[in-house]
Amino acid sequence: MPGVDARLRREALVDLRRARRRRRTADMDVMEALYRAYVSALVGGAALWWLVGELGGGRLAAAELARVAANGPQVVGAVFALALAIGLRSGGRGGPLVVEAADVRHVLLAPVARGTALRGPALRMLRFGGACGALVGAVASVLAYRRLGGQWPAWAATGAVAGALVVTGALGAAMIASGARLGRVVSGALALACLAWAGTDLATARATSPFSLLGELALWPLHWRPAGLVGGAVALGLAVAGPALVGRTSVEASERRASLAGQLRFAATVRDMRTVVVLRRQLSQDRPRSRPWAGLRAPMARRPGGGGLQGHRPGRPALVQASSQAGAPWRRGWHGYLRFPAVRLGRLVLLGAGAGAAAFGAWRGTTALVFVAGLALYVAGLDVAEPMAQAVDHPTLMEGYPRPRGAVLAGLFWPAAVAMLPVTAAGAVTAAALAGGGAGAVATAAVVWVPASLAGLAGAVVSTVQGPPPLLAESNMLMPPEAVGARVAVRTLWPPLVSTVGVLPVFAARGDRGAAGAAGAGVGVLVLVALVVVWARYHDPIHEALKQALSSPGAGARGAAGSAAGTGRGAGT
Repeated sequence: MPGVDARLRREALVDLRRARRRRRTADMDVMEALYRAYVSALVGGAALWWLVGELGGGRLAAAELARVAANGPQVVGAVFALALAIGLRSGGRGGPLVVEAADVRHVLLAPVARGTALRGPALRMLRFGGACGALVGAVASVLAYRRLGGQWPAWAATGAVAGALVVTGALGAAMIASGARLGRVVSGALALACLAWAGTDLATARATSPFSLLGELALWPLHWRPAGLVGGAVALGLAVAGPALVGRTSVEASERRASLAGQLRFAATVRDMRTVVVLRRQLSQDRPRSRPWAGLRAPMARRPGGGGLQGHRPGRPALVQASSQAGAPWRRGWHGYLRFPAVRLGRLVLLGAGAGAAAFGAWRGTTALVFVAGLALYVAGLDVAEPMAQAVDHPTLMEGYPRPRGAVLAGLFWPAAVAMLPVTAAGAVTAAALAGGGAGAVATAAVVWVPASLAGLAGAVVSTVQGPPPLLAESNMLMPPEAVGARVAVRTLWPPLVSTVGVLPVFAARGDRGAAGAAGAGVGVLVLVALVVVWARYHDPIHEALKQALSSPGAGARGAAGSAAGTGRGAGT
């Protein structure tokens, strides 16, 4: 009977997955896992306590609280709309599920209903995403409690619920788009419609969209409005409908995502940020344009025998003219930027605007938002530093250039610096608009604009030039494991911290200091950026000198003598 056969196939699949899970967890030490969870909870709680106490900021006045109650739901709704747009875009490209390659080849092609095979992974993804969203929402709400007042348990509870609904709703929308096979065009149009609806609510200070209504739910401790239940119901409905339609997901798209996701996990494990960026673009099908937005005029050169210039290609607007080796990096950089797809350009603008909004919040007293602004600038800088990253990705081509590698990389910094300015200009305009658009706000935003732009790019340059950490470096072998771990942590964290330094002038602009205070702090940021450029220029000679110093006979003799002395002390003890 068909029903019996389907039930037996489903039971066989469940038994196989249970056996696989038991094999994976057979060597797991339960006490060690509980200890790790205990330590993680202890460290996370201490960090949260520090964030709330040191970075929470002061209590808002009554007028500012009224403004938050009126416009806060629209801001939270814009975040929900952005998450939903990302989910729809992912679903239009076959996401968001990432099953293992073995499941794609053996389970999805087996005589088992595809919905039965994918519903379990879909529910696990919703469960994990909901837990992460609840954690982030609770932390953000507890930080908001310091500024808005009320009872922190109420803020933590509503924030956790709102965060879980945002993430699960976005994942459910992605599963619906993937299961219904809406395609890139339809899913992209729906994503733009969601963003436009949320933007209209934000501009008019009205709550007409389900996104803004979910924002009402997130601010219940400040002002209880039953309309928030409608937004929560919409998000919950998307989360429920997603697994029901996931069975129509394309097998070809699942196989492609499984292959790329495996490589992405490995790159993230070894902290290879450049590979992570490249694989993420492949997952989202973010490809360069086949034809540039505009043409570049070729370098002018005299024809043999004199008379006339060669190298000019008419028919396209000329933006840059390079006539020497010094202008080659400039020209190479703009060749790459003119092939950026529209989606990447839009993402850069959104990142810049988000950094500006976070910087405004940090200026108004929510100190923790400075890290959000710095991270947004760092991510944008990774995209803008693409020409430099392409040069690093092809070392054999770099060896054929008539200039040293460091000189080429330093030369590629300047077109990236110019390209980064429009990105942060969106942030400056956003911050000035949120501050009321007064002359003081515009002047402060203009002063912070250039240092923030260059520092955001400098952090990305550091990450690009240094590359992934070497697995078997000689310097690591001479250090104790604890020191190696600390070194790896510093190597991973200091690029985004460099980008965050660019936002620090907003603290100097607090109070009556305004643009003058920000200008003084901006000079220090520019000095840091100059040091990063010099470091990129002489990175290779410095590392080569250190390597020769470590491998010299004197260093080896000193290391052997130190080992012998340590052995003698141990024997004497």
